[in-house]
Amino acid sequence: MQESLRYVKTDLEKYCKDKDFEVCAIKIHFNMKSACIIAIYRAPTGNFDLFISKLDTILRKLYTVTTEYIICGDINIDYLVGSDRKSRLEALLKTCNLTSVVNFPTRTHKHSVTATNNIFIDVSKMGNYSICPIINGLSDHDAQSIKLHSFNQRPPPKSVC
Repeated sequence: MQESLRYVKTDLEKYCKDKDFEVCAIKIHFNMKSACIIAIYRAPTGNFDLFISKLDTILRKLYTVTTEYIICGDINIDYLVGSDRKSRLEALLKTCNLTSVVNFPTRTHKHSVTATNNIFIDVSKMGNYSICPIINGLSDHDAQSIKLHSFNQRPPPKSVC
């Protein structure tokens, strides 16, 4: 199946700044649909204003109404609590109708739990999904797995007239 997967790498290297905004993306084509998967990282000490500015720039560069978007990564903003940074990121992502779907801890450390890793999708277009943590023991962060049930790879059945 992977051999038949059509994809295009998106070169975003010029937008990267170590610790502040690290990003890569790929656009995958499935028969009648396409999806752009964007992976991002922001270090806890990274410049948050620069992160928001650069994310806004690449969303404006990449966004089209005919493409589904999945943004994932370690953004180092705890989604289990309210904050100004969380509100600012949510406001930016809402411009593309993207919403956080991780509602469980992604990092447990001593006596604290946080959700600093996240996945953002347009739930109005990809609302039929399931998400779960993957506790792998390889990192201090757990992985997240999302299954998009309504994002079918098969072509639609041919209608008979």
